[in-house]
Amino acid sequence: MRTSKRVVSALLASTLIIGAAGCGGGGGRTTDAGNNGGEPAQTTAAVTTTEDPNKAIDTEVNYEDMANIEEVSSSNEEGAGKLYESGKTAGNLKVLCFYDFHNIEPDASVSKVYAERFGGTVETEICGSTEVPERLGVLMASGQSPDIIRSGWEYMPGYFINNRFQPMDDWLDINSPIWKDMSNILESYAYNGKHYYWPSNLSPNYGITYCTANVEATGCKDPMDLYFSGEWTWNEFEDILLKWKAIDPENVGISMGESSALHLAATTGTAAIEFTGTDIVNNLRSANVMRAMEFAEKLGREDLVFPDWRGPDTDASWDNLMFFIMPAEWAITCGQETWFKKGLEGQIRTVPMPRDPNSDTYSILGDSYGYLVPSGATNMQGAAAWILAARIYRTDPEVVQKNRDELMYDGAYYYIKCPECKHAFESEYGEEGETCPECGTPRKAKFKVTYDEQQMQVFDDMVDPSKFNFVFDCHRGFGADLKQQIIDIFDYPLKGTETYIQMLEENYNVVEASLDPYRQLIKEAAGS
Repeated sequence: MRTSKRVVSALLASTLIIGAAGCGGGGGRTTDAGNNGGEPAQTTAAVTTTEDPNKAIDTEVNYEDMANIEEVSSSNEEGAGKLYESGKTAGNLKVLCFYDFHNIEPDASVSKVYAERFGGTVETEICGSTEVPERLGVLMASGQSPDIIRSGWEYMPGYFINNRFQPMDDWLDINSPIWKDMSNILESYAYNGKHYYWPSNLSPNYGITYCTANVEATGCKDPMDLYFSGEWTWNEFEDILLKWKAIDPENVGISMGESSALHLAATTGTAAIEFTGTDIVNNLRSANVMRAMEFAEKLGREDLVFPDWRGPDTDASWDNLMFFIMPAEWAITCGQETWFKKGLEGQIRTVPMPRDPNSDTYSILGDSYGYLVPSGATNMQGAAAWILAARIYRTDPEVVQKNRDELMYDGAYYYIKCPECKHAFESEYGEEGETCPECGTPRKAKFKVTYDEQQMQVFDDMVDPSKFNFVFDCHRGFGADLKQQIIDIFDYPLKGTETYIQMLEENYNVVEASLDPYRQLIKEAAGS
């Protein structure tokens, strides 16, 4: 049954769902939100769409009318595979998620593309974010599988190996130009030569967020200047922290989100747990990881790491804190309004994790946004069309430019309703000092996240394969217990509570025992 849905009007942005999902403590982040090696995108509580009466008016969108097309144009089908039926409309897509696809960007915009260009409608079942895997299992067992779900690192590659999702190679064409920029990313998630995960875009993962005034107090160069001059390395990172601590022993060097040390280790270009497509490699004893963890231990011993989480949205005074280590765009989205209210506008910046001094290349735990198709999906045409719609949206030059313009707009920005008579303006944007044409009441200004040229360039670089080496760490894809064990192995040394060698001695064999059943399944699937 096709149904109309209510869409909350929202500013289009290039950020992930993490911005809309709200801020939480470093432990338990979802994005990257997507979600890879970091916390991005899988753990925050279900998103609320309750609207402040001053905010943008809900816009009633009739998806049934929008999807009322007779045939799909071939111009929309670039990237489709051999089983995709050309010209056929997408039909109704059943989605399992922790939010309504019609209410949250970027999926709200993808819904419009899906309806207008593919004649498809979306039916969403919503449950808590941490409940999605269990609910997926229940639905699949009862023959009521959804057709698509949001990607999550807890699924990859364990769920591929267990045949819980299906490859889309027959429905999508990896050799098509539309997938050219994503080909290396697609291959990094391949299993047995098949491609299960088709991300629509890359996004920045963890970074270092700081207040320029605090860096100036140390006499050190600004990390963003160091980044653009190619000098932002572990050494410069540590130098700033030591000089900050020397100013006052009470100064805090680092507030770290969960798995911060994993992101530091990834700057060597090495994943803790690596999936090759035909094997699972445990790199906990590799020279690169050991060297990175020696550096992490040193930071812990020097008392440069705050043991608990201090979030940028709730603890953003910066009185004695130098660096947040957390998802880069999330830091800006969550913290910038608080910093604005504290008079710190323009002083907060985010740069990538510092580069390994032994390398000429920045490496980062790759983060992306995409979808997976459960093995029990029945609307394969619709699932393929949705993935194509998401890729079309993310690569449309007009959409890309519009999102960039909005993120970089630094003019007056208002609630869309008049605070007095509730007159509805056409846009959030207006001239400074603008008044309501109905009653003359001054428009009520509100804060908007804004990127300057340098910040935008940093985030552009962090999703550019020619500038960054993307590392896929699959430690989250083999169950919650192993995920937490790996995080503890890495984060305890950074906090200064244990040495990395001690953590390895206590946990290495347990990690291997957790991975071995999956290795056996891989061998059986390969017929060996």
